[in-house]
Amino acid sequence: MVGGAVFERRPRGVEPNALGEVLLRRARLVLVELQQAAAELNGLRSGSGGAVAIGAVTAPAVDAVMRAVEAMQRDTPGLQVTVEVEPSARLIEGLRRGRLDLALARIPAGVQAGELDYREVGEEELCFLVQDAHPLLGRERIGLADLLGFTWLLEPAGSLLRQAVEMLFARHGLPMPGRVINTASILLNLAALGRGDAVSVVSAPVAAMLGAQGRFRRLPPLREAEFFAVSPYGLIRMRDRPLSPAAARLQAVLEPMLFGVRDTGIVMSKG
Repeated sequence: MVGGAVFERRPRGVEPNALGEVLLRRARLVLVELQQAAAELNGLRSGSGGAVAIGAVTAPAVDAVMRAVEAMQRDTPGLQVTVEVEPSARLIEGLRRGRLDLALARIPAGVQAGELDYREVGEEELCFLVQDAHPLLGRERIGLADLLGFTWLLEPAGSLLRQAVEMLFARHGLPMPGRVINTASILLNLAALGRGDAVSVVSAPVAAMLGAQGRFRRLPPLREAEFFAVSPYGLIRMRDRPLSPAAARLQAVLEPMLFGVRDTGIVMSKG
């Protein structure tokens, strides 16, 4: 049918050639569709309401995604929902492999945006989080230099949040803090914050959730950073892959929470 060989024998075994790679890529998509069909059929037979998987960077997962999931499960108690919280690159890979139906993420550099539907939500606001007895909380105005003497809890080098912090210090001609603990673990962040006068950088929704518990508070806006944010994120799905009924319902519930009455037309990211 192809008109030529699709595999070639190499020193390390049999590998697909260029024709084989095309067939493999399409076959993976077919398998994803069959798996989704099986999940929908099983859901109809059992009356469970189906299954849906969504991924998100931290702030959207804490806020809009959880509100949408809770609303859907009130109407469909048997619905099986999977929520993954990962960096954008992993979420986009999950979309492409069919592991995820939807994602709230950014389109990483090097990804072909043409295969994605991207609806921009907005910037992700960041803030500085400390324990509720931190000595800086008594001040009305704080400068970036006032934070240099404290231990900082930051995501590892190369992460989007870490780059935003580094650029903030660089723009104002200041060195990075001398004491930095590099970790992506929110549990380690909270443990370290609760034990001393450390400073952590988190998204505004995460700070609001933790602040409601009474142990942590966000610092007042810095003189140098009245609004501190990282690049915009959006609601993403595969352009050529139809959503399952459960995923379509989740998107319908989620969109008003994300966009309100604003125009939610598709906007292609420049990466």
